[in-house]
Amino acid sequence: MKFPVRAAGNAILALTTLLLFSRPGAVYASVYLGNVEKLLHARTSAFWYDADRLDGLALNSRGKVTFLYVDGKLAGALSRLKAQQMESGPTPEIPPQFFAYSNKYNSRKKQAIFIARIDALKMWEFDSGKISVGGYSPSEKDIIRGVSDNPNAELRHGTTELPKNYRGYIGFFVPVGNVTPGTNIKLGYGEESVEWLVP
Repeated sequence: MKFPVRAAGNAILALTTLLLFSRPGAVYASVYLGNVEKLLHARTSAFWYDADRLDGLALNSRGKVTFLYVDGKLAGALSRLKAQQMESGPTPEIPPQFFAYSNKYNSRKKQAIFIARIDALKMWEFDSGKISVGGYSPSEKDIIRGVSDNPNAELRHGTTELPKNYRGYIGFFVPVGNVTPGTNIKLGYGEESVEWLVP
């Protein structure tokens, strides 16, 4: 389909004006954010803990556990987005804890990083020893500490009494042998778990 020369000229002028008056940083940030969101989809899995099950529904749950796997692709995408945010401002869609824990990527050989977000809907005696990834439960030396700006939102090794409506994060290392790409593994807390395909 051919456009009249005048129409094509107007379209080019409109595009040029848009580019001149838009903030380049905002455009790049939205591209980087889109890349991160695509990667998060395949690297995130969640389940309800201590819930009553009824026809596929989880009722009266104690809380929700959301696992995030930080591999090289996601760590790189988060790093690029963080660098762009320094110019164009923060992106509220991505929790700051994701950036903080992903900075530890490659800090240990043959170790993968996972982040667990814990949402307590009721009082919850949370025990980090009940977390498991592919059958592996992180020990005290596996827990990543001191990366959050808000220490109250950073869970530690051991048992912690969580109040109702609490949201916190715990980052930890897992041997890469437990997260072989293309395999289905279980992500769990206590007796509750979800099957997840490693990307």
